[in-house]
Amino acid sequence: MDATDLAGESVRTFDDSDGQRWQAAVLDASYGVILLVFSPLHGDGIRRSQLQVVNLAEGQDWIAMADEEALREQLGAADPWDPSADPF
Repeated sequence: MDATDLAGESVRTFDDSDGQRWQAAVLDASYGVILLVFSPLHGDGIRRSQLQVVNLAEGQDWIAMADEEALREQLGAADPWDPSADPF
């Protein structure tokens, strides 16, 4: 699958360096902050990181074009997140 096949995608599935399957999604948070949210397909441990983009459309472009290595790097820099305790 190439980048043109992924255009418009806002959720991606990938493997971390240990073989764990994750989904990454772009989230439009408050005050113009765009988050990249990571959820393991098996187990617990949602994570988030701020994506350095201007708006949600740019964030969706980023995730569509990102290769798995870029997703793994963002996952490595992400913080644990409990959305019920801290919505954004």
